[in-house]
Amino acid sequence: MTTQEHRIATMRIHKIHDLSDSYAIDLLTMGLTKIDKSLAYAKNYHPDFQENPANLFTLLKNGRYLKGKYFVLEENSNYIASAGWNEYELDPSIALVLTRMYTSTQFRMNYHISKYILPLILSEVTGYKHIWGTTNEYNKKIYNWFVRTQQGKSGSLDHAWPSIYKKFKPIGIHHIYYTDQYVLEYQP
Repeated sequence: MTTQEHRIATMRIHKIHDLSDSYAIDLLTMGLTKIDKSLAYAKNYHPDFQENPANLFTLLKNGRYLKGKYFVLEENSNYIASAGWNEYELDPSIALVLTRMYTSTQFRMNYHISKYILPLILSEVTGYKHIWGTTNEYNKKIYNWFVRTQQGKSGSLDHAWPSIYKKFKPIGIHHIYYTDQYVLEYQP
């Protein structure tokens, strides 16, 4: 599969479904290798944990994104961020969005995902009955921000969060891919 890309200023977004695009995979490997392997979420991203069934590289290899896409954002051959979407195999009425989302530490709080990747994802999932984003226990503070915001309270995270995130509503814990997840439903 060849790289499909959108040009955004000097940035490029690669759309991949599997491991066949060696350039995009090299970008991912370069960027995700920098994750501290002692962090709780490293097993989901770091290339050294590819034997883990939840690892991004394993998911790409095993076809998770064949009914969906994984987006890799780069600038000048440097990995910036990535995220994907896929149809939930156990319920095809659900599109899972912002899956395996990661942003390089030096680009956090620049909101590259919400500016460049999330709009592409949302344009591709319009036919689904449910559009869900999920968080795990290790990043529950993100879910709590949505809960507090929904209640009209201060989210206690950066108040400059892009408005696109305000269209996600917390709907509680659901069992997704055999794991309890905190679910946010997109409401266009």
